[in-house]
Amino acid sequence: MNSYLVSDKPIIYADMNVFRYLACGDISILEPERFEWVYSHVHLDEIHRNGNQDALEGIKLLKAVEICDVLNQDFQSEGNIVIRDYIDPYSRYEQHLEATSGYEGTADHMVEHLIRSFGADNFKELSETPEQMRNEIERITSIIADERREDLVEKASKVSNEMEVTIEKHLKNRMPIDKTRSALGVTSENRKAIEKSESAIDEVWDLISPSIPNVTKNQFFGFESIPGIEGVQHTQHSAISGAYIVLNMLGISPDKGLAKRDKIKNIMSDGQHAGMASYCNALVSADRGIINKSSCIFSHLNNVTNALHFEYQKGYQLSLGVSKT
Repeated sequence: MNSYLVSDKPIIYADMNVFRYLACGDISILEPERFEWVYSHVHLDEIHRNGNQDALEGIKLLKAVEICDVLNQDFQSEGNIVIRDYIDPYSRYEQHLEATSGYEGTADHMVEHLIRSFGADNFKELSETPEQMRNEIERITSIIADERREDLVEKASKVSNEMEVTIEKHLKNRMPIDKTRSALGVTSENRKAIEKSESAIDEVWDLISPSIPNVTKNQFFGFESIPGIEGVQHTQHSAISGAYIVLNMLGISPDKGLAKRDKIKNIMSDGQHAGMASYCNALVSADRGIINKSSCIFSHLNNVTNALHFEYQKGYQLSLGVSKT
């Protein structure tokens, strides 16, 4: 899990706050032309979700280009990230809105499962998700030929029924996240010590592994697939995005609002940023949480990406000492 992009210049993946601060004139960047600045679909999703387009101007000022996943004929990831040619970010954003129109909330029902794992009091909403998923599959497959559509709807119905059983059997009793951590042997004291470690993932695994038999460290964090679990694509960026959520669950530099719907989508987005940034020379952000967790993951994987944090203050000049791989 150490694939990376190659360019004539060091490739910098900027978090949303970098583009936004730059656009508003709150920060400046020393010699930005020394770098290839990039963004991804995660930025575009986040702009649409939060309703603030300031970052588009920052993308334009840096002449940032999009990095994107290559999909096969079945619209599945090939795990091959490429750098696109420059396109005006306002035009690219309009293209993105057109392409995703009507499909923006297709995975919202899964948010209920995630926040439940973080201790949300949402059993009623959670119980409605199997039917929501079934209805959503029927809706988005309406343009597909009848024979193929019938097969997909049938599979969705089977998964929906299995979800109902799982929810009733395993998720009915709410477990606050601090109790989940305690059950795994993770306390606030050892969490703080682990956060300072240069091998945080190894150390937290040593702590929790007695509670998790028959699963390897890399399987638990999502870096390796688990035998018997099929149909889940396993790419570098998706694995890192999953590991980001696992670190939150364990309380390693945890984000605030893990059990809240309005917060969890941005937290998931941060994990996706970390995944896409893993193909670049650096991830830059003023958010210490995303940098700390990303650094844990990149270090464990011996990734080429440097996770670089800067303390935001108005008038700050960002100076980067990043070199090519």
